[in-house]
Amino acid sequence: MSHLSEIVGVYGAYEFLQELEASSKTAYPVDELVEIMTRYSASDPQATIEDFVAASILHRDGEQFGLTVLGIKTYYLLDAINGGDIRDVYRRLSRLDSTLRTYELIREGMTKAFLQNINERPGFSRLYFCSPWISLDRKQQEMLTHAVIRVEKARGVQPEILVITRPEEGTIETIPKTLKPFQDLGASIFLNRRLHTKLYIREPDRSGGYIMAIVGSQNLTKSNYLELGIRINSDNQVIDHLIAYFWEITNYSHEV
Repeated sequence: MSHLSEIVGVYGAYEFLQELEASSKTAYPVDELVEIMTRYSASDPQATIEDFVAASILHRDGEQFGLTVLGIKTYYLLDAINGGDIRDVYRRLSRLDSTLRTYELIREGMTKAFLQNINERPGFSRLYFCSPWISLDRKQQEMLTHAVIRVEKARGVQPEILVITRPEEGTIETIPKTLKPFQDLGASIFLNRRLHTKLYIREPDRSGGYIMAIVGSQNLTKSNYLELGIRINSDNQVIDHLIAYFWEITNYSHEV
């Protein structure tokens, strides 16, 4: 199979993708795609379309075809190569990939958002959980366990898990029973009766990678309340300050 750069480098490919991306239509019969490709003087429109499908630039939906997300991204990058405004290209890419947006509001489901993130992008070496109350349902427990085991298998080393929470109600040093899933994964647990911060961070290993934090109003639970938080993507300076703050709280907490 040809490289993607060869497939999109054929004559007329850029203009073809440009027309599809700008159109309000989401699917085309193959004859119409051939007609569009022919209009831009492609030497073998049918073969080029087949290559686009094989490269996942186009996807088949019954008897019709449409641009995939990869196809749209490919067009945006070709647009930049062909002299398009880099800032505009970045903005358009940001609409497709949330990790390109440095700051995002999360209006609900912060626990779910964090657990989904570490499953979808498992390249982390350390997880930080700071929440006064922690209570994951069975599905959330499975998501956490799956993400950690997946990283352990890939790296050969179990990622470090750090948890700060309040002790069991009415006690000073008793770990809440709801933390058992974290204990089973070897988490380091710190207890602080004055804790009110809700902060969740994923940290990549030394080889680099995606760093992300969520800070907001929701405890690490399945909340039924109206919540608001912010997700911070790849802002190392801000997240380094949040990590430092996490460690500062541990200085006033009791490790168990």
